[in-house]
Amino acid sequence: MAIGAETVIAALVGVLISLQSESHGGEGGLGWLFGTIFALVLLAVMSVIAGLAGSAMAVLPLVLLGRAVARRTGRRDSWQLTLAAVAVVAVALALLIGSCTLLAGFGGLLVYPVLALSLIVGLAPATLCARAAGNPGKPGARWRVLGGVALGGLGLLAVTLAVGVAAYSSGILKIYEPPRLAEADMVGTWTDGGGGSLRFEADGTVTAKGVKEYEATGEQSGVYNCTGKWQLTENEGAGRPFELSIADCESLSVGWDIGGTEEHPTVFTWIGDPDSGERYILKRQR
Repeated sequence: MAIGAETVIAALVGVLISLQSESHGGEGGLGWLFGTIFALVLLAVMSVIAGLAGSAMAVLPLVLLGRAVARRTGRRDSWQLTLAAVAVVAVALALLIGSCTLLAGFGGLLVYPVLALSLIVGLAPATLCARAAGNPGKPGARWRVLGGVALGGLGLLAVTLAVGVAAYSSGILKIYEPPRLAEADMVGTWTDGGGGSLRFEADGTVTAKGVKEYEATGEQSGVYNCTGKWQLTENEGAGRPFELSIADCESLSVGWDIGGTEEHPTVFTWIGDPDSGERYILKRQR
């Protein structure tokens, strides 16, 4: 249960942090509300399953390892010894996983301490709770620990949510908002970093050079080179304040949107299904 509680709290922290990140539509409405409720219910169910699986595969073996070390060394079984066993196993796993990650060409040497610390933080509370629940010298320990984990988990969840709400309400953290650009801000060249560009002129013309074309499947099918007209209009009642339209330029006439930040705006279109999250992005060059 402790692992399940950690999973829910970590997910809540992730959601609170993600509110600062760039998002693209889908916010608001009954569909979003029901989707959020469904996601929370699904997360709760998955947390219970993850907790049971984690207990069987990691937590209980660590408790047994701590007790085995105590017997072999002639020491008294203690929470300190159990915590030491967790730390040793976490470091060993971090070395193994970190080495595989580096061999695959990802990350740097910092991956070792990050992995070790993450494993210790994730496994230590659940392992110590399991050890206390299985203490044969204290009748009813299992139910006391279970109640403590449930109350403590709910308390931490409430505190995390309250801190997050307070941080956003006070302005310490800010929910992402798309940039509010004037037409003059659009004038210039926007590039994809790979040879494709859109050149917006003050007279309302736009020139596309090497702009990538994608099929509905997400596969690139070619490039566009054309000239047309562009317009930036207000998008009332939507999560994004402006809508970019390009006319008389083959298939570039629909699907464009504004993203990024006020300092570093972007124009983008979806690659294949928008649910995939893949976007074709062009950044303003000045």
